[in-house]
Amino acid sequence: MSPNLRIWVAVKHGVDVGLTRADPATGVVALEGAPRKTSDFDRNAVEEAVRVRERSGGTVTAVSVGPPSAREALREALALGADEAVLFTDPAVPRFDTRAVARALAATCRTLGGFDLLLLGEGSTDHFGGVVGARVASELGVADLAYVRKLTVEPEGVVAERDLEREVEVLSARFPVVVTVGQEINTPRVPTFMSNLKASKKTIRQVGPAEVNLPASSLAPVQTTLRVAVPQVARKQVPLTGNSPDELARELLSRLRDEGVWP
Repeated sequence: MSPNLRIWVAVKHGVDVGLTRADPATGVVALEGAPRKTSDFDRNAVEEAVRVRERSGGTVTAVSVGPPSAREALREALALGADEAVLFTDPAVPRFDTRAVARALAATCRTLGGFDLLLLGEGSTDHFGGVVGARVASELGVADLAYVRKLTVEPEGVVAERDLEREVEVLSARFPVVVTVGQEINTPRVPTFMSNLKASKKTIRQVGPAEVNLPASSLAPVQTTLRVAVPQVARKQVPLTGNSPDELARELLSRLRDEGVWP
């Protein structure tokens, strides 16, 4: 295997949905000032990138698109084993939609040396749109393998497995290739004190549209989030009657069938 394999991995510094709160009266979730963290799926992508390098050689470059605070996600990627980190940011764009993220990732990878393998999580923990990988591949005109649960790197490309409803599909693609991975692909390692210390001393390269030959106008959002809210669902509070667990179970199944939610 080539020791010069160029592996890139995208990470998002997204909203920590486990620590967000909704207004009890309106159900609106306050995202401004909400705690943030590295998207869980992206930690699997970083782990897979590092494992590929350990097996096949090469270098791992972590890349993120977002505000300066996204450096925190890149620091974690470095602590998990990435060799280098790049932040694409633009003060003129307060929020990047998926189109802008894909364009920025594509331009950054293309301009800063190119790549053989670009790994992403199958979706972000906060929005889970699941479209950035496909958009990046489209921007670059390369193959896109999505929802991968097992990845094997070969001399000229990769072989990937992914679950379908009734079967496992095996796909192959030549380099360069974009791959999105699910959480079942691996268990991310936990950074050690020393790896965190080393990561804190590494330089994170910051670039903007001009550095990667990307027209700033191409980052203008075409999608805007107007409101994030928890749906209000009225509970029916239907009582169940029965003198034993079996009777209660039969009553529950009967009620579910009446509601059309049980065959």
